Amino acid sequence: MNKKVSIIVPIYNASKYLSRSIKSILNQSYENLEIILIDDCSTDDSKEIIKKYALKDTRIKPFYSEVNQGVSRTRNIGLRSVSGDYVFFMDADDSISKNAIEIMVKKAVKYDSDLLDSYHLIIYKNKTFLEHKPLKKDLVLGNKDNKDMITKASYVTGKLIDTKLIKGLSFNEELRRYEDLVFEHELKLRANNYVLIKDVLYYYYQVDGSLINSLGEKHKVYLDAAKIVLDLYKNEKKDHRLLIESMLFTNAFLTGTTKVIKNDKSLEENKELLKEYLLESSKIFKTYEENKYINGFIKRIFNKLLNNDKKLYGFIKKTKKKDFIKPYFTVLSLIYRYKVK
Repeated sequence: MNKKVSIIVPIYNASKYLSRSIKSILNQSYENLEIILIDDCSTDDSKEIIKKYALKDTRIKPFYSEVNQGVSRTRNIGLRSVSGDYVFFMDADDSISKNAIEIMVKKAVKYDSDLLDSYHLIIYKNKTFLEHKPLKKDLVLGNKDNKDMITKASYVTGKLIDTKLIKGLSFNEELRRYEDLVFEHELKLRANNYVLIKDVLYYYYQVDGSLINSLGEKHKVYLDAAKIVLDLYKNEKKDHRLLIESMLFTNAFLTGTTKVIKNDKSLEENKELLKEYLLESSKIFKTYEENKYINGFIKRIFNKLLNNDKKLYGFIKKTKKKDFIKPYFTVLSLIYRYKVK
């Protein structure tokens, strides 16, 4: 087993955590790696950190953009440069366990998978937990005919992807956010053998400052990404289409009510913003009313707020200063606490 793995890491102003990330790659028990580090015109010390490690290890292939281009274009630079049998995406502020790549390659060979996935371990305020119930065994889910694969995992990072599967694909550079949502489903619809393993190997760090900065009107672009994903499934089985609509509709509603309206605008401005967002959602998810997979409570709240200025204003007034993300992590840390072995 001498498969080469190309690890792609897009980097922008990540100097605070970048050494931790790079060290976790260099210290892998699996050594046949191509480490592609792409700096997207950082204004901090990221570029210098990359240069320092590139001088120490010839497996590192550094790239430096002269203008900031966004994570989609940055990842695409990496994709055009791979020479490995597998591709693995990682973010610059995350890390992986010492034997992550070795375990994933062994299991990819064992199951003959072209898309091998794993759950992320979330690290928040020194607590470690998952977003889902831990798996007791690996799940071999096959291809798109198995609707269960649609609902499993949700990040482009932490996947071991056969280079043949990814050939011809690229991240949508018009999307400044949620480009990974589209890319993930393009992969799943192509996959011949999708496998989700029980091993927890990818460490996804969450920092309060980053969480606050991730909120705001910019998240409206979720609807653009959702529209593209829905279109990808337009010729698939009806049950598959309903399932993907359910996932996208639920996430769209939660994105609108917990992220989009968390900004510096007035209550009246946010009322109009959310009104427009919900109206656009109703146009995109045309069959949400009849969709059996959509949670009834979310559907009722959505309908109450849709085209009802008074309820919209009242909802925003009550929730404007409430932080939903930290309590969400607190609940997960209680339900799905997970200790690294």
